[in-house]
Amino acid sequence: MTEQTESSKLLKNFLKTNKEDHYNFEDEIDYKVSSGSLNFDLQLGGGFGPGLHRFVGMNEGGKTSEALEVMKNFLNDMPKTKAVYIKAEGRLSPEMRKRSGVKFVFDADDWVEGTCFVFESNIYETVVQLLRELVGKNEDSLKYCFVLDSVDGLILKNDSDKSFEESTKVAGGAVVAAKFMQRMSIALAKRGHMAIFISQVRADIKLDPYTKAPVRQTTATGGNALLHFANWIIEFEPRFVSRDMILQNPTVKKMDPKKNPAIGHTVTVTVKKSPNETTNNKISYPIRYGRKGGNSIWVDKELVDLLEAWEFISKSGAWITFTESFKEVLENTEFKLKDKFQGVNQLFEFIEQNKDFSRFLINYFKNEIGSFS
Repeated sequence: MTEQTESSKLLKNFLKTNKEDHYNFEDEIDYKVSSGSLNFDLQLGGGFGPGLHRFVGMNEGGKTSEALEVMKNFLNDMPKTKAVYIKAEGRLSPEMRKRSGVKFVFDADDWVEGTCFVFESNIYETVVQLLRELVGKNEDSLKYCFVLDSVDGLILKNDSDKSFEESTKVAGGAVVAAKFMQRMSIALAKRGHMAIFISQVRADIKLDPYTKAPVRQTTATGGNALLHFANWIIEFEPRFVSRDMILQNPTVKKMDPKKNPAIGHTVTVTVKKSPNETTNNKISYPIRYGRKGGNSIWVDKELVDLLEAWEFISKSGAWITFTESFKEVLENTEFKLKDKFQGVNQLFEFIEQNKDFSRFLINYFKNEIGSFS
């Protein structure tokens, strides 16, 4: 046993006397929550952990949908969890709620484990007070997932009572961000809670250190405080028809609403801050239209793309077959594969319908590619 010095005794007494002001006596809670995308998880090292994460970017880039995907997985995969969606702007349409797979409630009596309460307020002080009380008075030892949509929509209480001409300072800036995270950052991470803050970007990002413009990590709104406190900053790129639309017949490049409609699109993000050295990496993942219940991220397509990249499938005209090297991977499994598939859409359907096979592929690629310790 290590001999106790006078300084260690002093420190121990100090920690006991001031136990309300620090977190040293609390066990650290750690976990990984899937992004819903295999490609994304491989870059994240398995998923998002406790603490603050920021999703930034232009309108319709996929920020809110991805935040709700993480929330859904948080609620479904971990015990004793609840969520709060802070509706600071006029979003969260009925269609979005159906797609997300999250069970939303609007009455406090309905807010049970595994559900998300929608808090419709953009008053900064009120939002902060709710989150502080939930985290600070957590007698049930719950883990919370908070999604703030968005930072830009928050205003100070005093500003809400001012006229349009008087109210020029929006609380979604640096002052609000700094105040919030100074109060919440350690408690969120140490106690196993997660917060996802969504915000817009103001201008193009400058990454070249030789340009005259100052180098910025990101131009997202919210000031430097949110840049400092965030574990992950993910920037969602604008969607382009020519680049990002996934067509029913991918061999025909031109989209036609009747003959060759879009059946999905690709989301592209850039990691602007990370704890695992993936900063500035670009990640793409596919979205499949028409799906509900939290299944919009097209993992089946990600798997087919990986099968092709690893030369586990071969193509001959319209026909697709599994290669001998992939059959060796399946040698000690019970999976029975078709000899060949006519077109990639048939292969998509096969993987989608065979959930055990899909899970096997996901786990195989995660183990082979990523580090998920």
